[in-house]
Amino acid sequence: MNDLPRAVLADVIAAVHDGGRMLAAEFSRPEGPRGGEHKAPIDLEIELMLRPRLLALIPGRFIGEEDGTIEAPAGSHHADYAWAVDPQDGTKAFGEGRRGSAVSVGLLHRGVPVLGVVFAPTSPDRGPDMIAWADGCSAILRNGAPVTHDLTQMDLAPGAIVLLNHTSGLRPMTASIRVAPAGFVPMPSIAYRLARIAVGDAVATMSLNTISALDYAAGHALLRGAGGVLTDGAGRAVTYTDLGDSEAVGCFGGAPKAVAAMLGRTWRGSSEPRRDWRVKLGWPRATEDAALDRAVGAMMGMLIADSARSEPGLPGQPGRRGEAALACARALAAGTTPFPGRPSSDGLPSDGALGAVPLGIIGGGSDGVAAAISAGIVGADHATVRRLAGDPRDPALAGALLGATAGRQAFAARDGLALMACRPDEALGVARPRPDTLWPDDVVDLTEALLLRRDPC
Repeated sequence: MNDLPRAVLADVIAAVHDGGRMLAAEFSRPEGPRGGEHKAPIDLEIELMLRPRLLALIPGRFIGEEDGTIEAPAGSHHADYAWAVDPQDGTKAFGEGRRGSAVSVGLLHRGVPVLGVVFAPTSPDRGPDMIAWADGCSAILRNGAPVTHDLTQMDLAPGAIVLLNHTSGLRPMTASIRVAPAGFVPMPSIAYRLARIAVGDAVATMSLNTISALDYAAGHALLRGAGGVLTDGAGRAVTYTDLGDSEAVGCFGGAPKAVAAMLGRTWRGSSEPRRDWRVKLGWPRATEDAALDRAVGAMMGMLIADSARSEPGLPGQPGRRGEAALACARALAAGTTPFPGRPSSDGLPSDGALGAVPLGIIGGGSDGVAAAISAGIVGADHATVRRLAGDPRDPALAGALLGATAGRQAFAARDGLALMACRPDEALGVARPRPDTLWPDDVVDLTEALLLRRDPC
């Protein structure tokens, strides 16, 4: 066994982490990221930081997205290695203000992906998310913790998740039908989507674009670690030259059975009108920090727990009280009074008690739960938050309090994705169709909009 990829993995993770910190800082610029739709100065800056560090580890070939290819030094003992580096996969989405673009580093040995490190520093539902693997590792590492997952028997089953490009949610019924009976979640970066499949969050992804080793080599390595496959748009296995070059017209990746099913479906053309984003976030944005993590955790925790007692067969869908909280959140985010005829600080109607959660995120309301959520977001511990809230027994409120102190990581990734994939509609055979304002699929954007209205004092 070649131990070199595994031997350098920790150093690659450290370098990619530094690149991710640069990317997160760029996203937090008050006036927004520099650059245009497809090019951003930060991409080149990250690549120029990564290149010498990676070549110091293994001085082979370097294939860079921004500054081109550097051939391996003449006579190098590592000439059969190639680094494939995309300093930011998802630049267009990044410039549009979507969270989830990623730094992607793959290593190939004689045309085989033997190491993959993908870091999304602003993942919408998980926060900073580092996923890594190298040949010889017994498990994939997610934020330093080993994850063992086997994709070989996974399929497009009810409750499974397919990750699609970041604009797929603007034609939600088209995307829903194409992945049925699974659900879908929009997510920037094909590299990050492949990485999340490798750790078991989803079963498949796809892209119609013509892409290359830069885009998918790292994700392909991670799929290898979990028994997944990567094909081009015609279903042929993605391959590489001995020098590490590769190009695919379209790609499908994930569990073999799920990929086979998706390859048999039509992916171009739609009569569904393109929708607009329900929540529009400009600049400056909330910093990727503990406050954002806890705010998103509070909303997701409430809705995840509320959905657990909702309609059977509809994972992720909140019940009536959760829907009332969503309606309250949208009104608060828009700067309007959530309950006409009464100030929001005067309390909540009896059927909208969960509205205390979005009130707490913006830092308003006299309700005890709202005060507890507000305290959690600024750093109070769980015991203090529960005491302020009166130790509620309601599972949805308990979930909100847990999220407000422990953040998004308090809940399984699949539960959060089920929430973000839920778009009930008659076209999908749901008994009680709901207007899209009651869909929880944009919960992260909605929560950030609430947090941005919070009094900084």
